[in-house]
Amino acid sequence: MPLDTTRFSTPVAACTPASGFLAPGIPVARPRLPAAEAILPYLQEIDANRWYANHGLLWLRLQSRLAAHWGLAAEEVALTANATLALALALRASGAAPGRKCLMPAWTFVATAGAAREAGLVPHFADVDPASWALDPEAVEARTDLDEIGAILVVAPFGRPLDLVRWDVVSARTGIPVIVDAAAAFDALRAGGPMAVGRAPVIVSLHATKSFGIGEGGAVLSRDSAWMERLRRLCNFGFLGSRQAVLAGTNAKMSEYAAAIGLAALDAWPGTREGWLAVTRHYAAALAGAPLPSSPGFGEDWVSATLSVLWPDDASEGVAALARVGIGALRWWGDGCHSNPAYAGSPRDPLPVTERIARCAIGLPFWRDMTATQVDYICGEALRAARGG
Repeated sequence: MPLDTTRFSTPVAACTPASGFLAPGIPVARPRLPAAEAILPYLQEIDANRWYANHGLLWLRLQSRLAAHWGLAAEEVALTANATLALALALRASGAAPGRKCLMPAWTFVATAGAAREAGLVPHFADVDPASWALDPEAVEARTDLDEIGAILVVAPFGRPLDLVRWDVVSARTGIPVIVDAAAAFDALRAGGPMAVGRAPVIVSLHATKSFGIGEGGAVLSRDSAWMERLRRLCNFGFLGSRQAVLAGTNAKMSEYAAAIGLAALDAWPGTREGWLAVTRHYAAALAGAPLPSSPGFGEDWVSATLSVLWPDDASEGVAALARVGIGALRWWGDGCHSNPAYAGSPRDPLPVTERIARCAIGLPFWRDMTATQVDYICGEALRAARGG
């Protein structure tokens, strides 16, 4: 049963254990995909169709249903093997010349920079806005080095909605293509939701760790039919409707088996979303006014699969303190993408905001079927440790 905040009134402090008691380990994440019995009818369709890959009937159905979820036409969605490949191919489809710089936030997961490298671009790390943890469109538009930038990769941090209309303006004024890494924004992009698709292509991850997951998979959203044709060719060896490779593409197709999991997950999505909302609201209430501010937008009308809070001092000390009482925690993006050895030589701007966030950001345990007791215990122990107790 999803956590129902209306049924729990135990104060957080009451869940603090006696000194010396070590609670059972609570992992930072516990993904949950559809059960085997929910997937089985779709697997039986695959058996009957004998169509296992290459844009099969389940793939087509999943594409159509996801498009409806996002308020788009079926042809405005493309399914891929994973989101990192989708990002790389989206950059290629946008015409960014190899060797050019790809402007991106330093506060992001390494997949963002990896995709730029895969597309032959050079990651250039920029700082983020402290209020949004994302790139500031005004600051980007005011840059004096835009003639060196081949593409802009915008990240929706931990699924937080972005104003995509504003980014379309940046692209139109600068002539630089914008690609949106909305890996965790499956729900924010829903029809009527807080993040509407504009002109810029948007990439969503369907990884098992996301609020809507299928194991491995990605989706590309775009209203530009000519751009989408290039993207589809790049995902399918350069083919589209013939055996002639018009572009030098690769194999980024989603299999029928992944589509089967996706269809079962969509069947269950209303209940899944309610579970995410319930645990989000309980956490938001438990942490209200506490010295552990959550990431921007957490607790608003959209769901994601992570909860990051800002520790009062060093995040590593917070992770260690929580581990001592059986609570798993993780610095999801570490010290920032720019700090990873693979990207140590990449160009970057001064990054004071990114470094300040990275020093303090901790991911607390967060999954959709957590119990109220678990949430209250975690919050109680986190607050006690953060206050030096």
